Amino acid sequence: MRLMKPHTQLELSFSAHARQRMEQRQLSFSKNEMERLEEAILALSLKGGKLALVLLDQIAMLVSINNRRVITIAAREQLKQNVFTNIDSAAVA
Repeated sequence: MRLMKPHTQLELSFSAHARQRMEQRQLSFSKNEMERLEEAILALSLKGGKLALVLLDQIAMLVSINNRRVITIAAREQLKQNVFTNIDSAAVA
């Protein structure tokens, strides 16, 4: 019998808020960037992360690790004066 963490089987998704931010800021991800994001989320999951800040090049994302869902996203220009609270982990992808 193989044991897998249930949330590792879920497909990565983006909340409506995150999708809206991506459209407003004209952000998109290449296949390579998506793979790096997936790897970061898997590593955070294996370490017990629940709500994480993931930094990918010039982009910061707040990610629900258990739900594999990007909650919000900000480009470097929006990061100044930004405060992220209630996160329990962070990763650089």
